[in-house]
Amino acid sequence: MLNPRDQHIPIAGLQPYIRHFGMLEDDIPCDETKAFKIIADGCPGLIFQENTNSFLDKDGNKLPQLFIHGLTSSNSQKTATGKYRNIGVYFQPTAIKAIFGIDAHELTDRYLDLNEVIKNDLADQLLSEDETDKRIAILSDFLVRQIAKNRYPENRKSSYAVARINTDNDDGLAAIQSDLNLSERSLERIFKTDIGISPKLFFRICRFQAALDGVRSRTFNSLTEIAYQHSYEDQSHFIREFREFTGATPKQFLAHAEEQELNFPEWKL
Repeated sequence: MLNPRDQHIPIAGLQPYIRHFGMLEDDIPCDETKAFKIIADGCPGLIFQENTNSFLDKDGNKLPQLFIHGLTSSNSQKTATGKYRNIGVYFQPTAIKAIFGIDAHELTDRYLDLNEVIKNDLADQLLSEDETDKRIAILSDFLVRQIAKNRYPENRKSSYAVARINTDNDDGLAAIQSDLNLSERSLERIFKTDIGISPKLFFRICRFQAALDGVRSRTFNSLTEIAYQHSYEDQSHFIREFREFTGATPKQFLAHAEEQELNFPEWKL
């Protein structure tokens, strides 16, 4: 399970854009490989790797030292070989457009070297410091300056819709459309631009994440209980969604997933 000590809360000015900073690290033999499953969580991010030779994507391609990624719409996987020490910036769902000015759908299920988005020396700055707090300060300073330069400020309508779905996801999208005085098509358009996926898919991911917390707790009496608590039609419906967003069944998740970082579990067989 996730250790809360590994999460670092951003400064107040960055909290509308960042959920938290997180660390992922391990000293493992150079010939040992670990498998990770990426769970759909409705959030993009920025990742810095101290060792650029550690992580590979699902196609076996080496990941950049410093990259941004969009929302994961289903599930994915990565592998790591040897020692790694990564720091991640876990953005709010609307952050890609609000920070970098990129239409979010361009990064859905994708990642880009940060240098392809904006020329920077951020990786060199991070490599010059070894302490986590100092690296977070460097990242925070970069993001504060980037937000100030961005010509596309946070869209309050998309932020409102995200907050409503996250806090009251039983209320339905029609009520959100009514509150914002938007047609279904208009709501879909701002979600595509600011978040990267449709409102319905985002709703499903948020509902799944709430149900996943129930599974993580290991205090439930049955999967049917969790399914009905979160408005799934039945247990089978919940398990199908669980498999789509994690690549595993709840039973497999509990048996094999070890989360040093939330929604990025090492998969132990």
